[in-house]
Amino acid sequence: MRHQFQHSGGIKSCVISRLAARHRTTGSVCDRPRSGAPEVMDRNDDRYLRTYALRHRYATATQLQTCLREVRGTRVSRQTIRNRLHRFGLNARRPLQVTPLTPRHRCDRLQ
Repeated sequence: MRHQFQHSGGIKSCVISRLAARHRTTGSVCDRPRSGAPEVMDRNDDRYLRTYALRHRYATATQLQTCLREVRGTRVSRQTIRNRLHRFGLNARRPLQVTPLTPRHRCDRLQ
C-alpha cells in the first residue's frame, strides 16, 4: 500500500520517504536512543538547587555550585548551574556593587 504524503514547503521528499520506511520497519518514527553526555544532576539535585536558589536570592552561581557540592556531593560546572536555573525561570544573582556616598554627596542629595 502506497501512501500519498502531502507536505508544505521546506521538507524534502527524501525525508518523508525515510520516515515512511522507518515506520514500515519499526512501526514508529521516533529517533533511536543516542549515546550522549550522561546527565550530571538528577531530579533531587535539581529540586535542592531550585529550593536553595529561591531561599538565597542573591547567591551567585559559584556559591550555588559550592553548596551543591558540599551538601549533595554533586560536582557540576557553573554554566550547568546557570542552565538549570534558567530552566526553572530563575537567575544566578550577582549582588549590585554601589559606591558608597561621601558626606558631600549625602548633603547634595538632601538639598
